[in-house]
Amino acid sequence: MEAACRLAASGVHLIDLTMGEDPEYFQKGYDGLQKLFILIKEVKETTQLPIMVSPGVVPKHVLEQFFAVGANWYACYQETHNRTLFKQLRLGQNYEQRINTKRRASEAGLLIEEGILCGVGESVDDIVESITQMDSMNADQVRAMTFVPQKGTPMKKSLPFDPTREMMIISVMRLVFPDRLIPATLDVGGLAGLKERLDAGANVITSLVPPGRGLAGVAQSSLDIEDAKRTVSSVLPILDNCGLRLGCAEDYSSWLQNRLKDKDQFECRKKAVCQ
Repeated sequence: MEAACRLAASGVHLIDLTMGEDPEYFQKGYDGLQKLFILIKEVKETTQLPIMVSPGVVPKHVLEQFFAVGANWYACYQETHNRTLFKQLRLGQNYEQRINTKRRASEAGLLIEEGILCGVGESVDDIVESITQMDSMNADQVRAMTFVPQKGTPMKKSLPFDPTREMMIISVMRLVFPDRLIPATLDVGGLAGLKERLDAGANVITSLVPPGRGLAGVAQSSLDIEDAKRTVSSVLPILDNCGLRLGCAEDYSSWLQNRLKDKDQFECRKKAVCQ
């Protein structure tokens, strides 16, 4: 809660509760999930900011409860839309279950973020298929992130991948999704990699992490965090260098409201076609 308040005071427009399939919540049944519901509600009420949650695959009634307690976004990356590659990357997980959870999240009133990994064996055709699937599900925020090998994992010896592919995918996404949010993450290349992602077409800066809280990144657990380079104030000079300005909270709130209206209209058109 202290970290969330500190982020809110620094000028962020969204609090992202990134947790993955945390056993603290998912191995304790309803009591664990109830703890998560309370956390979302308290962070929302205290910061008065939109909330994103990324708890992995959950049932529809849990998604509905996320929305009821104040969550605005549900993030659950497919990583790849090549089913064979998915099976290799996400052992023991069901492709259809994961992708359908995002559709159910949208039906529950949540905005959805979809993402893919670069450098995990995907082909150009796979990337095209992923962008097509993102369009099909009407994803609200779309992203690409370069895979960073992690010690202690089966893919620890994977060779570092050419980071320019991520920039090219962001550029294509911007052309295909001119009205969507596309993140420039600080979690892969840190502050040094921000400008190239913004130049490629990203319009949201993500993975801001306050120093001194014991928090870690995802792909790069410690990169730039304790040096206070993953803060709002640290990215401002980069924005100036790109000829961009920092949006205000009202800009972000307005985008969210307009996007929800567009989604409602999209669903109405889809139902009309189906009937």
